[in-house]
Amino acid sequence: MDEPFARARLASLLEGADRPRVEERARALERRVHALPERAMRRAVLREALVDLHVPDLVALLAVSHERGRHGRGDSRELLQELALEPTVFHDLAYPVVHQSYALASDAGLPGVAALFLSARGQPNPTVEQAFQGNEHLDHPVGVRRAWARGGDRDRLDRLIHDRDWRVIALLLDNPRVVERDVVRIAAMRPTRPEVLELVATHRRWASRYVVRKALALNPSTPAPIVRRLLPTLLRQDLRAGLETGCLDPELAAEARRLLAAGREAG
Repeated sequence: MDEPFARARLASLLEGADRPRVEERARALERRVHALPERAMRRAVLREALVDLHVPDLVALLAVSHERGRHGRGDSRELLQELALEPTVFHDLAYPVVHQSYALASDAGLPGVAALFLSARGQPNPTVEQAFQGNEHLDHPVGVRRAWARGGDRDRLDRLIHDRDWRVIALLLDNPRVVERDVVRIAAMRPTRPEVLELVATHRRWASRYVVRKALALNPSTPAPIVRRLLPTLLRQDLRAGLETGCLDPELAAEARRLLAAGREAG
């Protein structure tokens, strides 16, 4: 996302006509989290609420909750505590989103918000074992996990999204209860196994979704032939994001620069 636009958008959300809408969204999320007694359910709600937000909207929502917490709102403090206790919520965000959110919050003088992104920002390339810590069902046989992947238990599906077995992921991708944001999380996870990303990149339902293609193209774990095929389908700002965040290897970065240059000449 263009930095001047992001700063202007954040200012509008925090200080302009859009402020009431952000406050209402923050209050609604705080009420939902407060009403849930189980940590796992809270984690699922937070992931659902945050994973699809654009960078300025994400930063604004967290900034408003921080402000409300400083003014003694118990539900706000509870929400922020939950985010602090469950940092894996931010690990589910694509790394460019984490990087840009941290930079935007820092530039806007919101250190408390910026700090929330530090753990995910500081580990853009965890080990494979670290990347799959969110799945508490890995000690179950693959047949059991595959059966769960066909089911409708939302909490189990959230955990199985972290599964390392392509046979489980294949069933998740076909599960009608799995939605676009779930597939983006699978496509953006780093590192992950190439066969998992190949499944996403060739899936009859999900491969055509732009946000899924973007997550695949900007994931260093995606096989180079897939990334090379996807780069020409990306918008210019997303090609620039791939270059700025360093997620493309040298050959792919050169291809992204060539596409940007060709676009300028065509314009």
